[in-house]
Amino acid sequence: MGKLKILFIGALSAACAVLSGTSSAVGEIVKSAVLFSAGNFDGELSRVGSELSSETSVSEVSSETSVSEVSNETSVSKVSSETSVSEVSSVTSISAVSSETSAASVSGSVSDLSEQPAQKPGKVITKNRTDGEDDVDYSKFTEKSGTIERYNFGYFDDPNIVTLSSGAQIRNCTEDENAELLAASEILPKLGSFEGFELGSEKPQVLIYHTHTSESFLPYGGDYDEDYPIRSSDPERNMTAVGDAICEALAKRGISSVHDCKVHDYPMFTGAYYRSADTLTENLEEYPSIKIAIDIHRDGIINEDGSVTAPTAEINGKAAAQFMIITGCDGEDTDIPDYKQNLELSCLIQNCAENAYPTLARPILFDYRNYNQSLFAGDLLIEVGSQGNSLDEAVYTGELLGNAIADAVIKMWKNT
Repeated sequence: MGKLKILFIGALSAACAVLSGTSSAVGEIVKSAVLFSAGNFDGELSRVGSELSSETSVSEVSSETSVSEVSNETSVSKVSSETSVSEVSSVTSISAVSSETSAASVSGSVSDLSEQPAQKPGKVITKNRTDGEDDVDYSKFTEKSGTIERYNFGYFDDPNIVTLSSGAQIRNCTEDENAELLAASEILPKLGSFEGFELGSEKPQVLIYHTHTSESFLPYGGDYDEDYPIRSSDPERNMTAVGDAICEALAKRGISSVHDCKVHDYPMFTGAYYRSADTLTENLEEYPSIKIAIDIHRDGIINEDGSVTAPTAEINGKAAAQFMIITGCDGEDTDIPDYKQNLELSCLIQNCAENAYPTLARPILFDYRNYNQSLFAGDLLIEVGSQGNSLDEAVYTGELLGNAIADAVIKMWKNT
């Protein structure tokens, strides 16, 4: 695999410098180059009508090496055309959720659900899952090329940061007033009809998909080998495993989902967002009951000194990868007419996560970006950890994130 590249974020930090008050040693490392380095994609930052395939972004000098450039990456296995539907047998009950209109005050904590009565589980509809391993000998990558810094992106006091009533935060990189964002955080989004919906319904409410399906993680430890593959065609190692955990958690809460595991970033990396847009559209047409669609990624954070930052939180005594929601704003170069509904949904999920699992979420990144969010008012992009987090940490976060999304769905349902 090609050498991991150092990510320079000068343009991004100049546009919205957040860490002016950070004083820790790791904070100094992260300050200029790392915080909210969420643009590590394939350069397709917006859809403006025409497809600008030659567009270049900061992401193209990040650690996200194109899969087509990885010499030791084996071919993704043939994708089965079959769609499987699995029912989760274990049941976790839910707490009663009030029909109040405030999105911030989530009643009950998902961590207290074990004492509640059981209910019928939902189903997971799995599509386009690959069935092969990547045949890489991971044991040979033992060189110590750099260190992995474990860091919690906590709460920040900055003019560009909006603090919500739950304590969760938004990083505002737009011209929208902070007060507008705060007001949006108190509104429950209306994303389709819940008529006839009950917990345990087989009609899916959530779609999980992956534009960069093959993104994977470094092994747990204090050092990393720069040649270690951070992309994999094995669904047990890549973002598919995180999506599985989200969908299983949703099912235990009585909410059915679709997990489309289609690989969009291999064998060609460039153009992945256009291909995932087709996947999003096809699923929305096939399952009109879907209220929320989430593109699950992982971040890529390499500092100027060659170290890797792993955003980490401790939840219930266990290490988890911090997640970050990215939601776009309508602007001069982005066309997202329903962006406020996306923002409302982002805040709802962020508040649910903050109430149940404080410090798990990094601040929402609200910026002039469009990762297919113009196609559907309930479409979000969520980064789970970085390449420095372990797979176990990311999968655990998938479980916790699934609970937060379930809380959000239940609140919207109870408010109809």
